[in-house]
Amino acid sequence: MKEFLGTFFACLVICYVATFFFAGLLLSNIWAIATLIAFFLSVFITIFIKQETRIEELEKKVETLINNKQE
Repeated sequence: MKEFLGTFFACLVICYVATFFFAGLLLSNIWAIATLIAFFLSVFITIFIKQETRIEELEKKVETLINNKQE
């Protein structure tokens, strides 16, 4: 639950920042601002997913090293 809340608040901040900087687009073209926010969110979430994958790979390597050391 803590991971979700952290991700949610980070996405919320990104949305607020994007809305603040692109408020002119919001008034003229709602689809442009929605696309920009979606882009930023997808980049952010992709970074988290890649980080999780790298951590899992490191855990496997550490487990292998521990098993090799015990033998």
